[in-house]
Amino acid sequence: LYKNYGTICPLKELVKLKQEFSYRLILDESFSFGALGKTGRGALEHFGLKAMVDAEILIISMENALGSIGGVTVGNNEVVDHQRLSGAGYCFSASSPPFLADAARASLARMKSQPGLVEELAEKVRYFYHKVEEVMKDIVPKKVIITSQKDLSPIVFFQLTKQEDRRLLLSREEQVDLLEKVSEECLDRGVFLISTGRHVYHHLHRVPPPALRLTIMNKQSKEEINMAVGVLKKAIDANV
Repeated sequence: LYKNYGTICPLKELVKLKQEFSYRLILDESFSFGALGKTGRGALEHFGLKAMVDAEILIISMENALGSIGGVTVGNNEVVDHQRLSGAGYCFSASSPPFLADAARASLARMKSQPGLVEELAEKVRYFYHKVEEVMKDIVPKKVIITSQKDLSPIVFFQLTKQEDRRLLLSREEQVDLLEKVSEECLDRGVFLISTGRHVYHHLHRVPPPALRLTIMNKQSKEEINMAVGVLKKAIDANV
């Protein structure tokens, strides 16, 4: 699940290439872990694939679904030993504080004991996309388009629709300014979303287009989702 796009990689196609050319697949599940798959194990589970078979190395950040700090690398004994001996925690005594490690363990235990949490999130994600179609049908795709994976991605991106009939298309800076106005108006009305146009370019191999990003979470009620969609519609109507 890509942080800057809200799309999901074509994992089955990548696995076919891996098998054809005999390479190791390293898969970053930082944003898909806890969000995709029947039990929240991520993109591999979502596509019906297996760790150590279809992907040799998994990388998972603990900063998202687990609500902690740090990360985990999953692999065979060779990979795990290399990470253990080369990691900052071993070389520089910079291991995670016990309370953060315990917070991650508690989150994992809760995911295991309450598997319905993952399905509850998936239901709210589907509900959000449905409400956008229902409430913003005069705006999507006339003024903005959703570029994230519909009904699956809890990271939602709205981009400006390309108006080919305009004599002068908006520059990137003008798009960013416009989306920031939408973001600020939403914040004034109690809805927080991010205008993503001002990236640190030299850190990115591919710079994403300007967009509005919001995240669907388990804590949000359907009433709050309804309110957020309504506020977003009014802000886009007023500024785009």
